[in-house]
Amino acid sequence: MNRGGREGFSALIDPSAPADKPETAQMKVIHKALRREFRLLPDLVAGVAAGDTGRAGRIAGHASLILGMLHEHHESEDELLWPLLRARVPLEESLLQAMEVQHQTVAALVGMIQPDLPAWSRTADLSTRDRLTGHLRQLHTALEEHLALEETAVLPLIHEHLTVPEWLAPQHAAMKKGPSGLAAKLILAGAVLEDATPGEQAWFLSTMPPPARVLWRVFGTRLYSRINSVRGAADAGV
Repeated sequence: MNRGGREGFSALIDPSAPADKPETAQMKVIHKALRREFRLLPDLVAGVAAGDTGRAGRIAGHASLILGMLHEHHESEDELLWPLLRARVPLEESLLQAMEVQHQTVAALVGMIQPDLPAWSRTADLSTRDRLTGHLRQLHTALEEHLALEETAVLPLIHEHLTVPEWLAPQHAAMKKGPSGLAAKLILAGAVLEDATPGEQAWFLSTMPPPARVLWRVFGTRLYSRINSVRGAADAGV
């Protein structure tokens, strides 16, 4: 079902949203998942005992997956959103430059974190753990600042100055660049769905191809329950 010319995105977060305008609340659903994961990761890493390679491996694997999600999200914005906004609203050049600088800051921190994860997963040594914890806390702070500015200042510009296909293009690009493995894809879907409202869940599931939605319903929720082994929690909240 194609509703309002939205490229097959049949379920809307806000059913009253204009059909010819990007529904930028969709971005906030992805941001919600990123905020939660990068808020939790520093304490998860910090809590791993020296030599506990089993737990270090689980957390490092999850961190790598979420870092990949963040990279793909930002890369698609760099390639497909900022150039369009720069052309449409040249008076907002300083804001767009701020977005790019913040992306660079986030990317630099990701570049400090990723090389340490494989070694830490094998050794669970304290020095690497503490370095990772510090960098992850810095990343969380930088990401919160960036997402807040993007939501308050940039999303309104996107809503007013981009078309629906232009808005959807970065989302499609990020999905295509995501992990190739089914389990990783389902875990990322679970991360987005975990704190989503019913309307947000309906929207996100509508973006998935029909076979993927079936796989999520059959395998996804059970697979995502493995997040318990990462968080050490009784309930993943899905």
